[in-house]
Amino acid sequence: MQLADPTRLQSSIDADPEFRMAARYWTATLSLESPSRALRIEIADGRVASCRESAPGQPATITVVAPDDGWAQFLAAVPRPFYQDLLGGCVQHHGFQVAGDMLSLSAYYQAAARLFAVMRALRASTGEGR
Repeated sequence: MQLADPTRLQSSIDADPEFRMAARYWTATLSLESPSRALRIEIADGRVASCRESAPGQPATITVVAPDDGWAQFLAAVPRPFYQDLLGGCVQHHGFQVAGDMLSLSAYYQAAARLFAVMRALRASTGEGR
């Protein structure tokens, strides 16, 4: 799974006004995992407190697991059909697995969607998201 540099991702998410608005009051840990890697994003009161690579399988508030190719498709600059949305496309049609506090994910789904949009933009700016 090729992801943006965690430090750059953290600063980009925190600088994004749409994310800040959608994530206000949100406290959670997200683990975005492939079979070999994981990106751990810790959010405290709507701000990214930490963003780092970690080992898959560590406890988190919300865990999203997908194959490397699935992540590449989902994080493409312009995702193809049924890769544009985590729950409505990827889970339903491409075998992504989402586990953890689904109530928190539902309440802050717009913040999670914006986080993924920022990840797409970062990948596209480095030429990875094509």
